[in-house]
Amino acid sequence: MTQFENTARQAVSAEGLQQSVSYLCSLGEKVPGTAEEEKACTYITDKLAEYGIEHTVHRFDSYVSAPVSAKVLITAPETLEVEAVGVAFGLSTPPDGFSSDVVFVGTGTPQEYEGKDVSGKIVLLEKLPTPERATVAAAMGATGMICMSAGKQRHKMIITPVWGTPGYDEARKIPRVHVASIAGDDGRPLIEWAKAGSLEATMVTETFEGWREVLLPVAEIKGREPEFVLVGSHYCSWFEGSTDNVTGDSCILEMARLLKQNEGNLRYGARFAWWPGHSHARYSGSTWYADTFWQDLFDHAISYFNIDSPGVKGATVYVPRHQMGEVSEFNEATTKEITGWDTDTSSRAQLALGKRKDKYVSSTRPSRAADQSFWGVGLSSISVYGMLTPDDPNRDPNVGGSGGAWWWHSQHESVDKADMDILSQDVRLYITILSRLCNATVLPFNYTLSAQDFLDALREYDEEAGQWLDFDPLKAKAQSLQNAVAAMHKAAEHLTDDAETSRVNRTYLRLARWLNPVLFQTRSGYEHDPALSSRCLPGLSGALKLKSMDPQSDAFKFDIVGLKREINRISHHLTEAQRLVDGWLQRAG
Repeated sequence: MTQFENTARQAVSAEGLQQSVSYLCSLGEKVPGTAEEEKACTYITDKLAEYGIEHTVHRFDSYVSAPVSAKVLITAPETLEVEAVGVAFGLSTPPDGFSSDVVFVGTGTPQEYEGKDVSGKIVLLEKLPTPERATVAAAMGATGMICMSAGKQRHKMIITPVWGTPGYDEARKIPRVHVASIAGDDGRPLIEWAKAGSLEATMVTETFEGWREVLLPVAEIKGREPEFVLVGSHYCSWFEGSTDNVTGDSCILEMARLLKQNEGNLRYGARFAWWPGHSHARYSGSTWYADTFWQDLFDHAISYFNIDSPGVKGATVYVPRHQMGEVSEFNEATTKEITGWDTDTSSRAQLALGKRKDKYVSSTRPSRAADQSFWGVGLSSISVYGMLTPDDPNRDPNVGGSGGAWWWHSQHESVDKADMDILSQDVRLYITILSRLCNATVLPFNYTLSAQDFLDALREYDEEAGQWLDFDPLKAKAQSLQNAVAAMHKAAEHLTDDAETSRVNRTYLRLARWLNPVLFQTRSGYEHDPALSSRCLPGLSGALKLKSMDPQSDAFKFDIVGLKREINRISHHLTEAQRLVDGWLQRAG
């Protein structure tokens, strides 16, 4: 522990955090491109100026959506109105609404549509609206979709799977259905009527969708060397958004204040960004930043540290989430040191919603969420979430943010749901992680764990499709890389000379640029995969369906060709990573 770490942890201001949380909550819903966003941005930049921190506000056009109103009128077998809220990118109905029979489709998987005629009808789901569910509904021909929570709350959500503002013709991938979100308490009686085939309804929805100029404040505290850690927190919100994500915005303001006090002693710098367009444009703020500063991020960014939903009342379990293999050991060790929680004791608090699909890869690896817009650049992602215990009465297993609390994205997410003692503890943890990255002699990365992610992912693909595709060369390359980086880490761990440690640290960054884009993304490094559930080495995911296909069919043979090309892509990235490590080992003697 350095003197600064100790001083910074003691200097966390619960009073300052409370002031920021209270003001930002008082603004209500913070939709990008509105007066509320501008007021929030002004508050953030005024605070940065007060702390003497350099900052700028980027202005750019973003494709945004926000619900204006939503209503569900049941017309049979009884007449009643069900209170509802809309979702971003749900289609507006005509002024007098859209009327239809209602068909119950359970959780909305493709299998639950089998044998049901939903063409031109409204589907009823017992789950929240998501891009996956909306995409399936639209593909099945449904015109409307009514989704529900697990309790009394009504969640505002977003259904576009397009990551960030659409490029080229990506807008056509937005599912075009009318969507309303209702409370589970109101929805459960409707399920029985729908199962009986007697439910009819009229949906009346109005949703804004279009271009707006949005604001992205960024602050920078520089170190002696040009590399920096990127710290991000979205500042748009549904309703007051106290725990998603006003507490996060207040948290990184406090982190910036604390780090500024050690500015002259930092080896590496930090950039703090408050993202617009997280909730209303599917991470368009962080996507714009990745697109606009791609080369700078590629050359100099050490990692992306996402802060979302800290300081939640009752969230006393610390769960490493959205962490890549190379930083996981450091992240988990620091979390255990500061909070007492480790991965084993917190694993039962992992949300199924936040887990990856992989059979063998750690569930703490990043999912397609959380403003992780830097996969293509190759940044190492890191974060820790405070979560409610599984037996907490406020815990909702369907909820991904706000520590897993039922009030997430609802009108109930008010200022009283934030806890300043817990938020202060979260800041103490986060400032420790950040300061250790910014002051590292040798960056605390362990790429043997990244190589293991390759091996774990390939194990599943080999089990499922090894009879048609030869994965052995890839496994051999991943194993060779794992051995090489183990030797590199051993040789580097005792280095102290600035020139030598700078070389090894920059080699670590280059390694991430080769490994992470192929391990976590299908598209090129300059594009963005959709915001749909994914797995490690996602370009090989097609191999998992080969068993169900006719080997003599055109589709099977086309898939084999595509998968062989993806194997070449992965092989190339592993080869270049190996050359990078071998080159460093040769120079190190």
